[in-house]
Amino acid sequence: MNLNDVVKDEPPEQLCERVAADPFEGFGPDEWSHPFSRVDFYRAVPACTEALKAHPDEQRFALGLAMANVAGKKQDVAKPLLEDLIAKGNTSAMLVLAYISPEPEAAKLMQQAAETGAPNAMMLYGMTLITGKGVPKNTLDGVRMVRQAADKGSTRAMLIMANFYTEGAYGVGRNLREAADLIANAAELGDPAAKNVLANLQAAGKGGATPQ
Repeated sequence: MNLNDVVKDEPPEQLCERVAADPFEGFGPDEWSHPFSRVDFYRAVPACTEALKAHPDEQRFALGLAMANVAGKKQDVAKPLLEDLIAKGNTSAMLVLAYISPEPEAAKLMQQAAETGAPNAMMLYGMTLITGKGVPKNTLDGVRMVRQAADKGSTRAMLIMANFYTEGAYGVGRNLREAADLIANAAELGDPAAKNVLANLQAAGKGGATPQ
């Protein structure tokens, strides 16, 4: 059996989750500025549509369909799906809608998601406070939020804090040991970006941190 046969026979539920995976779960997207870059619009739309039809109460399929339409620049189709999911408390839907909303609305959605305690949402809202996009700039609260996200298990927040400790940025005291510990913790939790940074540091034979 070749690869084409495997893909052809893949159930729509499995295909939807594979080609429209939630970028805000787990370690988070590879690049925060383009969280939907791995979503395959052309395959995800029919797969997620069929999966959602068969399982209308499964939020992951509605989210996959919404993200596919965002990736395909079909925001008018995505928004009703996202708004319905948000009404049900889906934090990933809040973050997806934030990425296609004006900055003030995006900031409110990120704050709403962060208030649920979702680590990656906390990290995103913390960075929003630090940069002042859509909200009054508040570096102190922003750094605190990112640190809380790291403490709650967001490995990407750990890498951001490691960078702050390395650079002594945003009022964070320069502390290479703390930076190295955060990178090591993120790598131990399985974050591929952290593993790469740690390998580079070990090869260089010195401590440090990763760019954001």
